Amino acid sequence: MVDGLFFRSPVVLTYHSVSDGKTPLSVSVDGFRAQMALLRRLGVRVLSAHDFLAIRSGAMPAPAKSVLITFDDAFQDVALNALPILEQFHFPAVVFINSGLIGGKAAFATLPWDRDRNVCSLDDLRALSGGGVAIANHSHSHKQLSELSDAEIASEYKKTFDWIEKNIGENKYPDLFVFPKGAKNERAKDVVRKAGARVLDDRIDVYADTTLLKFVLRLSPCFLWLRRNLFLIH
Repeated sequence: MVDGLFFRSPVVLTYHSVSDGKTPLSVSVDGFRAQMALLRRLGVRVLSAHDFLAIRSGAMPAPAKSVLITFDDAFQDVALNALPILEQFHFPAVVFINSGLIGGKAAFATLPWDRDRNVCSLDDLRALSGGGVAIANHSHSHKQLSELSDAEIASEYKKTFDWIEKNIGENKYPDLFVFPKGAKNERAKDVVRKAGARVLDDRIDVYADTTLLKFVLRLSPCFLWLRRNLFLIH
């Protein structure tokens, strides 16, 4: 019965922060550990970026139950809190970074109390990369790309592509791209694809209010369809 919950293609789970701070972005440390333990109990295969992309290209068959764990924005707590738990379960993941914000503050954040939070340093990112968390592209400055010119969009993608290539020695995917703020349109997607990006869409967010029941329901083949078509669930 559990097998029937899952997509036949990988589910892409999107986190931002793993910390005990009181913000909607943050899944608590204990909550994240419980979610990872649940994936293990359900027999879900947690994919590396390499295997996920091989499945997406048709070079590898999709397991019956699989997820890709991703983190947007590279908050420092991903390195401090999420990485030890991922290593405990031997789970790979992907973190999408903004090269212009490395080692700084999350000035892009929507909520005022999130704007003073630390973003991963280069050392943090190298620790993540060495610990099985792939480094991928989330644009340079975290601007809303759909509002920029074609040249500015291409530059946002290329700056982070080049930064990852130069600074990350292993487990790097500078062409794997997620739009910041979820802000994309067909023009923006076309621009980054022409620049060489492999755009990752159709991800499922995990936030502070995601109970274990909600977490399991996010693995259902109905969940993404309902979100696309009814806009009633998050």
